[in-house]
Amino acid sequence: MSHKRLLAVALSVATSAAMAQDAVDAAWIIQAHYPDAAALARVAAQFDHLQVDRKQRTVRVLADAAGEAALRAAGLDAVQVDLAATARLHGFERTRLAAVRSGMGAKSIPGFACYRTVEETYTTMDQLAAAHTDIVAADSFGKSWKKTQNPSQGYDLRALRITNFATLASDPDRPAMVVFGSIHAREYGPAELTTRFGEWLVNNYGSDPEATWLVDHNDFRLVLEANPDGRKVAEQQVYQRKNMDTVFGSCSSSPGIDLNRNFPFHWNITGGQGSSGNTCNETYRGPTPMSEPETQHLVHYVVGDCTAAGVCTGGVFADRRSGPMSPPSVGGDGGAAAPDDTTGVFFDIHSNASLVLWPWGDTTNGAPNQAGLRTLGRRMAFFNDYTPEQSDSLYPTDGTTDDTMYGLVGVPAYTIELDGVDFFQPCADFESFTLPANLAALRYTARSLHAPYRLPAGPDALEVAVGSDLVVAGDSLSVSARIDDTRFNQSTADDPVPGTIRNIGSARASVDALPWRSGANPVTLAASDGSFDAPVEAVVGTIATAGLAPGRHLAFVQGSDALGTGGTPNAAQFDIVAAASVGTLQGQVRDGATLAPLVAQITLTAGAQSHQGVSGGGSGNYQVHGYPATYQVHVTAPGHMPEDLAGVVLSAGASASHDFMLYPNCSVFDDDVEHGNAGWTAASPWVIQSNIGGNTSHVWNTPNYGNNLNSSLTSASINLTGYADLVLTFDDRCDTEAGYDFGNVEYSSNGGSSWTSLYTCSGRDQWQSHRLQLPAGVNGVAGFKLRMRLQSDVSVTRTGWAIDNIHLEGGGPACRAVWDDHIFVDGFED
Repeated sequence: MSHKRLLAVALSVATSAAMAQDAVDAAWIIQAHYPDAAALARVAAQFDHLQVDRKQRTVRVLADAAGEAALRAAGLDAVQVDLAATARLHGFERTRLAAVRSGMGAKSIPGFACYRTVEETYTTMDQLAAAHTDIVAADSFGKSWKKTQNPSQGYDLRALRITNFATLASDPDRPAMVVFGSIHAREYGPAELTTRFGEWLVNNYGSDPEATWLVDHNDFRLVLEANPDGRKVAEQQVYQRKNMDTVFGSCSSSPGIDLNRNFPFHWNITGGQGSSGNTCNETYRGPTPMSEPETQHLVHYVVGDCTAAGVCTGGVFADRRSGPMSPPSVGGDGGAAAPDDTTGVFFDIHSNASLVLWPWGDTTNGAPNQAGLRTLGRRMAFFNDYTPEQSDSLYPTDGTTDDTMYGLVGVPAYTIELDGVDFFQPCADFESFTLPANLAALRYTARSLHAPYRLPAGPDALEVAVGSDLVVAGDSLSVSARIDDTRFNQSTADDPVPGTIRNIGSARASVDALPWRSGANPVTLAASDGSFDAPVEAVVGTIATAGLAPGRHLAFVQGSDALGTGGTPNAAQFDIVAAASVGTLQGQVRDGATLAPLVAQITLTAGAQSHQGVSGGGSGNYQVHGYPATYQVHVTAPGHMPEDLAGVVLSAGASASHDFMLYPNCSVFDDDVEHGNAGWTAASPWVIQSNIGGNTSHVWNTPNYGNNLNSSLTSASINLTGYADLVLTFDDRCDTEAGYDFGNVEYSSNGGSSWTSLYTCSGRDQWQSHRLQLPAGVNGVAGFKLRMRLQSDVSVTRTGWAIDNIHLEGGGPACRAVWDDHIFVDGFED
């Protein structure tokens, strides 16, 4: 999803559905041009969320007639209503308000079934804690403003704590992740995302190796509802941002204090640009720093008690950075960087600006740990495709959560602004993209908690696998993984420093201990292709199992780049079992065309029981154990058609043998761009060229592409009748203006009548190889087409999008028929 989405909603708080309807009809999406940063800051002080295009110097807000006048008074010009966008928003709001009028109960959010109420969220916490006492606790650490006024109203502030309590005493300093959800009450998605991240950790503990090691070795503190009083009001479809303090924040139209301007570090330090002193403004900071009980308790929970000198003790995070509690200026905060062995990460999740932000928010000066903050931010933004940038990049903010947590104790601190067209994001959008993309970002960060200023500078360990999930002690166990240093969001639209991609230098594996821990005894892994000479490498090796106790074990893998910088690890799990309790299927997997050994996955399935193994790349040999049963065997390898074998009986203490031949997928379309056009329809500026930087062969390229371009390279119709499990591979260098000009790989299943996106790129000047699995819906399609479409905006271009070695392959009955014919032709029919 694009990060250039609507970020602004400035509707007054409605006290009834009728009043809300009037407010909707009176509000428009307005776009205006700002002449300079000072004008943008003036607007930001009046509107709590802005959609800003810094390249075009435009800003979009939702405002009424008074808001339109405020834009002009702030010095903006070309002020105009976006009629189409306004019509879409009005339609959405009418649907939402109709749900309010339907009379749904107070314990559900009308029209938004995917988001839990405060009560439902707290019930989820209690249920998880009751069902998983070994790894979950529900902490209460203070009271909301309403509850301080009347014990029968308001809420306790609570955190879902997830860690392995059985080993906590022997590992009390394990890294922590603290996450705040929905501190701005009307932002539905953050609380639900945080809740579902907690559920993923808990529900997958013991079965998923990643969830298991993360819980065993880290301490998660998830404040699912950081502003429960305000959230309760927002559940009634009211745009309540602040807490419900009607004493300090007395205002008939917008009561309360903006909690994310009430935090102590850098509070009110920008002279009114980063927060407001007007009680009715949505960014009202409160009369004093930490005037609100919610802020007081959140600060105390995370960083503890802090002296005026900024020395903090008793919180989740240890104090690793010097600086006073209330610096007189942004240059007077001590200036000391936290050491690079600092552990843990803090998050405050918001919506809906599609951003990954890090300190500082009140100055263009980089934070002392700027390099580490930027690197982890770009890694996270790879997963959600949001813009990664320093918090002040759009406009100043002060008294915020992330500046406070980093400023006081030096922990890496981030604000993630989720995507979406509204604070009340439709459930379909939230669940189809926002949730999975940001769960992946949180999981990556969790893998880096042991050294978040160091590990993201190295490569990520992916697809960690072991030769068998059931192992007899003493057997040699193969381990494999993919080590990848390319996974950065390289957008440089607002931050000119991209992530540094390096070749892989080494990889290592260890059992039951993270590779850097004392006593881990890591084993060196080798590059599958024989040498470490690329930023993505498959690695293999063998670990010994002699002496391992019966039960569950984890095999960790960590890669390092060519400079020796270690990256984020991951793990696979296996069980040590008695030889007499399991049967064994063994044999060899080879390529049916070349007879070369293959790395393949062998899966045994019998009812609910499933066991996996991997054949060795050098020999093709495999050994998979299973408890006594009759199994279905499924064998797969990249680029090959799968094979199945039914009725394999495994008996305790006995072995069975079977070799497998996997035949390669068939080439359906192939263009190495060395033999002319190959049937493509090429619109300008698409041409065939040679000796493009980093590639000495011929490639399709878009040299000197222009502005306002939407130009395609389109294949002829490709007949996929009889083919299945199709895979597209290609190499490309996407040297376009980052974040503004895009290369899009698309496909059509109906001869070009409609197109579906398969891949998007922007702003990458290095060549990469891609392997994309096409959806099952294209299997057997007769009128299949590919399209490479370059689109650019109104200004600034780069050297172009170049593509080479375009290949479409697939299996299915048509491919099997090809191999059957080949076998008979070669005389194997006897």
